[in-house]
Amino acid sequence: MLDTYTPQAVKEIASQYTPIEVKTLLHDHDESNFVHHQEPEDIVSFYGEFNEDIHHWLLDDSHAWEYYAECQGAYNKAQAECKDADERFAVQQFFIKDVVYLFIATVCYDLAASHDLIHKSMKEVEDWQLNIDLQHRKNQLKVIDGGKK
Repeated sequence: MLDTYTPQAVKEIASQYTPIEVKTLLHDHDESNFVHHQEPEDIVSFYGEFNEDIHHWLLDDSHAWEYYAECQGAYNKAQAECKDADERFAVQQFFIKDVVYLFIATVCYDLAASHDLIHKSMKEVEDWQLNIDLQHRKNQLKVIDGGKK
């Protein structure tokens, strides 16, 4: 039987974004909602470490492909219009951010679909997250329902 391969970049996003953050990104793609990738250094570092995974993921995703292709086309057009290296660098920074955010949004959608979050209300997701957090805290404190272990 063939095991399913999960790229390391996907694992990184899955480990960083909570169910509430995933649900928020599904409904609002504002840059502020990419909470773990706000600083340019963080975005470039993530891209530098995982660019191959990111590009392969977006090329293989039938829904993200169209957005990715448009992003690549806009980047190529903007690069051709740059007058100097500083302009090219600035355009490249926007492209990297856009590609990383598209990748994160795509992974978050897949996470939401696989955990049945798409059609849940935010309140249901918040309750689920609180339950997860409570279970983690109980495990940290080695507490069982009704008292200490």
